[in-house]
Amino acid sequence: MDVGLAKSLNPVCPTCGSLPIGGPRSWSCPGCGASFRGLRGIIDLRTAEDEFLSNRDDWDYANGLDADFDRLDFRGLLERYFDLSPEIPPRLRDRQIAHILTAPDRARMWLDALGSDEAAPLLDLGCGSGSFLASVAGSGRPVAGVDIALRWLIVARKRLDEEGLAHVPLACGCAERLPFADGTFAGVVAGDVIEHVADQGATLAEAHRVLRPGGRLFLAAPNRFSLAPEPHVQVWGVGFLPRRWMAGYVRRVSGRDFRAIRTLGSGEWKRLLGRSPFRGGRIQAPGLPAADLEHFGRFKRLLTRTYNRVVSSRPGQEAARRFGPLFHVVCTRQPDSQGPEAPPRPFAEAPRGQEHQRDRQGLEESSAISPTGKDGHPEPDDLNREDRRAGQ
Repeated sequence: MDVGLAKSLNPVCPTCGSLPIGGPRSWSCPGCGASFRGLRGIIDLRTAEDEFLSNRDDWDYANGLDADFDRLDFRGLLERYFDLSPEIPPRLRDRQIAHILTAPDRARMWLDALGSDEAAPLLDLGCGSGSFLASVAGSGRPVAGVDIALRWLIVARKRLDEEGLAHVPLACGCAERLPFADGTFAGVVAGDVIEHVADQGATLAEAHRVLRPGGRLFLAAPNRFSLAPEPHVQVWGVGFLPRRWMAGYVRRVSGRDFRAIRTLGSGEWKRLLGRSPFRGGRIQAPGLPAADLEHFGRFKRLLTRTYNRVVSSRPGQEAARRFGPLFHVVCTRQPDSQGPEAPPRPFAEAPRGQEHQRDRQGLEESSAISPTGKDGHPEPDDLNREDRRAGQ
């Protein structure tokens, strides 16, 4: 990546849009006078609390990793990350580490889904340990990363530095208020992110804002109504429960916290996309990457290979969009020449008395995916359905 181009992807003040001055541990905004802290050149531009871990606790966690940054290599720092999270059981720890280390295959799938110019800049929204960033930047493509978890960004910085990619900009910020200027990116990637954000509708609106006209947003997310165990906690049947029961059920069965996770079924996805500035998108159930199979047992490998064959057919795709494990979603920002877009509709929480009815409808609509147009957007009938909130 050209270093000059990398500088043009640097984060801006989320309040006034000016470029902060300073680093690597403190910055000031020349526009509004705000001050920011950071670590390893990663500026903290968060405007809200992370629902999973408070920003104060995350800062302490990140400083613990920073203390070992120069002593450990990337794999060692990754292990140290999980050492500092004793609540993660060994089985899930091994699963998450394997998921991180097998990321290159997924990166190629995601890039194929974006299908944009290889010289055009990308944003990795929710970049985590930097797997996608390393894969993309290593090929010379301009890319930047943002995540609400500073602790993960320390791990990502280590990975990028080891691979000679120290110029890749990283920022700590909120998906609902991205610290980048309008129209900065030709593509935005958000893998395994949308289910963790506080406001899913605002996240889509921000991705739309930082995209150039014609740019694409790619999202990978678990299916709420998957027949497989819920991937974050490995508990069966979570998505079929009313949302108000999920956290208690997971806590009772596994002892794990499920409060900050909101997966969606395909019907819920259609409503969310239809209300977003994108006005729709293409929802698909992908096959699973070959690299993931290496970490499966013999029976699970056989099952996965069968699944990958099934989803390549139209009937199999329809079934997988209802009960398969994963969605890939692609949205396109339409050219500005089409005229000004209507503002996003306000998000309103459904009354508690309607929650169970909403959950039932989400399941029923999961098997009713409407055909999509050639540009990947739903046909008009898709956009005339009743608007209902799918965000937090």
